[in-house]
Parts: sequence; structure tokens; C-alpha cells
Amino acid sequence: MIKGDVMREQDAILFLHGAWVTPLCWRYFEPLFAARGFRTLAPAWPYKEKPIADQLTHPDARLGRTGIPEIVAHFKRIICGQPRPPVLIGHSFGGLIVQILLDQGFAAGGIAINSVPPRGVAPARFLAPNPLRRLRLLFGTPFSWRKALFPPELDADEAALAQANGIQVHLVPESGRIFWQLFSAAARVDFRNGQRAPLLLVAGGKDRCIPAETQRRNREAYRESKARTDFALFPELTHLSIAEPGREALAAYCADWAAACFAERAACEPEVRALDACAG
Repeated sequence: MIKGDVMREQDAILFLHGAWVTPLCWRYFEPLFAARGFRTLAPAWPYKEKPIADQLTHPDARLGRTGIPEIVAHFKRIICGQPRPPVLIGHSFGGLIVQILLDQGFAAGGIAINSVPPRGVAPARFLAPNPLRRLRLLFGTPFSWRKALFPPELDADEAALAQANGIQVHLVPESGRIFWQLFSAAARVDFRNGQRAPLLLVAGGKDRCIPAETQRRNREAYRESKARTDFALFPELTHLSIAEPGREALAAYCADWAAACFAERAACEPEVRALDACAG
């Protein structure tokens, strides 16, 4: 792993938040990358830019009609406006979006933390109490595929962890459509793609929402690809890994990994100034 705090100005980290939240989820994590010299960007998903209070009282009607393809297209436009391909870092559902963008050639590398897996990866403990309760919310609400759904409450363990560590969890309404599309081609990647940029899958050993075993299965799905696919386990971290104590070690690991991606790309393509995927 190549280490160092001196980055070129063009090297950017693009953070992708997950479902039910806003870019505020990166408020603990993003400064740790900025301190390392990276330029950081943490944009909102489409129709989730308004203040949290406004989203809770008046969610944008277009949110319920927004699916995975629209979110991917939104980030493609942002990426294509950058001088160089960024390294993408996504959490939870944002980790799935990272994997899709990486598969389509829109990054110098991608880090998926506690990632929702692409279609074809069987989740571990699919019927554990916490996921099961949330599945009823997602798929038991009439016409949820075209509605903005109000956020679920944290379970007792999540709430206790947040309170004990002073973590403010800002939940907002979410598109029901994105969850239905997990069973469709919208959530598919080419696991055999040998031309994609490097991918790091990060698991939390105490993640009850998307267990570490799901992340291992996600990595195993890429076994026939010649592209680099790394895996890292942080045994003491939960699904709130980017906010809870221990995030500093996680951020340092991811920053070192990202620096290596930029260095390797520079060595191969020192004069690159535009994204290959955006050039056409």
C-alpha cells in the first residue's frame, strides 16, 4: 500500500450516501480525508438536497419516481464534471451505486462500506429480526414502488449505540422504488468485468443490517474477474461504521487505499485529464 499525505489537486474523493439519509452522514468521515490532502465532494441524491426538516414535512413528489438508474445518472454527471476520475466511497446503498459506477468505467477506484450487494449476491441472515421488520415497511406498504416512504425507526441496539456515542442520525424519506429495483437489472453489475478499476469491499464485524458474510459473498461474486477486488473486515464496527468510534482507523485505511489507486493510475496514464467513460 502506498502511503503519503501529498496529493495532486485533481485527486478527488466522491462520497455517496445511502438510503434514508443525506450527505450529513459523512460529517465525521469527510474531514479525515480532507486532512490527508484530498479534495472531497459529498453531493446529495436527486431530490434530497433540501434541509432535513423540509424533507420530513414536504418530501419532493419526484422522489417516489426516482430509481437506481436515475441516481446512477446523477452521479455520472457529477463525475464527468471533474478534471480527473475520482475515487468513489459509498456507504450501504451508496456502496451498491459505487459498484455500478465502477462497472461502467466512471472512477479511478471504488470503496463500498457495509454495502448493499448487487443483484445475484444472496444476503446472509436475510430474515434476521431487524431486516425483516424493515422489509415489511418497504414491500408491505401499498404502491411503495412509486412512493416516497417515511424513514424507519432505529432498532434498540442502533439507538443505544448512537446515544452512547453522541451520534446524531438524521433520517429522511426515501424512494420505495430503489428497493424494488434490487431484484431487477438496475442493480446488476458484470462480475466478470476485468477492465473496471479496483474495488475495496469493507465489512463491519458487528453489522446486523448487512452482515460481514454478505460482503464476503459480494467479493466472491467477483472471483472470475481479473480486476482487483480487495476485502477488509473491521471486527468491532457496526453499520454505523462511518460515524461511530473506530471511524478514524477505517478512514485511514480507506485513504491509504485511495492514494494507491491514484498513484497507480498516474503511473499508467500520467497525462490523463478526462474520464474515458465521459469522453464519448
